[in-house]
Amino acid sequence: MNFPINRTLLTLCVATSLVAQTAFAECTDIQGSGNISIISSAMPSALHIAKVIEQCNNGKIKASVKIVPDDSSEVELAFASNGKSVFDAAIMSSEVYSSLAAKGQLQPMTDLVSKYRDTYHIEDGMLVKTGGKVLAIAFQQNAQNLFYRKDLFDKYNIKVPTTYQEMLQAAATIKAKDPSIPYPIAQTFSKGWDISTEFVNLYEGFGGKLFQPGSAAPAFNGPAGVKTIELMKSMLPYMTPNYLASNSDDVMNQFQQGKAAMGVLWASRAQRMDDPAASKVVGKMAFAAAPAVMPGGKSATHLWWDGVALPANMSANRDTVFQVLMNALDENNTKAGNDATIWVRSVYKPTRFGTGVLMSMKAGAPIWPTEPYLGLATGALGRFIPDALAGTSSPQQALDAAAAAYKEAAAEKGYLK
Repeated sequence: MNFPINRTLLTLCVATSLVAQTAFAECTDIQGSGNISIISSAMPSALHIAKVIEQCNNGKIKASVKIVPDDSSEVELAFASNGKSVFDAAIMSSEVYSSLAAKGQLQPMTDLVSKYRDTYHIEDGMLVKTGGKVLAIAFQQNAQNLFYRKDLFDKYNIKVPTTYQEMLQAAATIKAKDPSIPYPIAQTFSKGWDISTEFVNLYEGFGGKLFQPGSAAPAFNGPAGVKTIELMKSMLPYMTPNYLASNSDDVMNQFQQGKAAMGVLWASRAQRMDDPAASKVVGKMAFAAAPAVMPGGKSATHLWWDGVALPANMSANRDTVFQVLMNALDENNTKAGNDATIWVRSVYKPTRFGTGVLMSMKAGAPIWPTEPYLGLATGALGRFIPDALAGTSSPQQALDAAAAAYKEAAAEKGYLK
């Protein structure tokens, strides 16, 4: 899904404003030539990387980065093409990586890592391997964690929620006492990928298993699934009426404009809370572990990584593309963008923007599931859960419809008979 052109240009302008005052490391003497096209979802770290890549253009190399709100569908379509991919590399999440790696659609980079390890100081902790082959280079750690207005919590003597029930109680207090906050809660309930990710976070917090043991058969349409949707519905009175369009950009904007008091959002967006060019709440937001769904339960979020990967069907010179990417991710450029995210490199210096991830880790947040058929399940859930939230179907009906759609898709791919 693409934003209209004007929204895309706005995103690129924001990227420029974020990094205009940053001193980037000069590009190394990259060998090679040609046009290089890269795609990424919009997040501060990706905007930082895109700006570095843009500054590496010269007479021989022309590199561009397409920034979109959610790159997963475009990446999967391009990397699966029978012809050459329209993108020569992608900045992708661990979920997208798992799907593409399972299908054999990623270009091995083991030889390139060996060739350029010393030049770009590539660390072992950055290497993502499947079947013994390096298929991606990770650059950031990520998780959805709790964003909250510390000034409001202090003003109304509200403790930081450790469970969703406490978050709902805090929302009720803010709604009653502060009419200037129209949406006490902001969550990424947008149709599709966002709402399915929210579902998985909460569902596994209830102890649910997405698939039957040792099988690709769905298990998400049981009692834990119903409880999950009921919990999601309980948040709606405190959210924007347009919650089914609330993706990460929208939730981030709600926080930045002072319209929301708390919610679970990606840690990679935290730095933007203190961007004076876009935020009215500079210095007012704080970060904590994502709440648990049950007292004493694990933080209802998952640990992710984001990295760069090349398509197996790429058209550009793989050596040149790799050099451009590794230059953008080198130690100097990591230092220059230190506050943009939680970088994997050892030169990263932790800031307050990463506290929520560390607290979520300590609170037991698991790693995002890696089953190759997971994307089929989340795709089906993202289609039907909105019906349950909107009241056009019951939670059980929505889950059963998602399970049926998933089984059909999984059978087509050979995961189920």
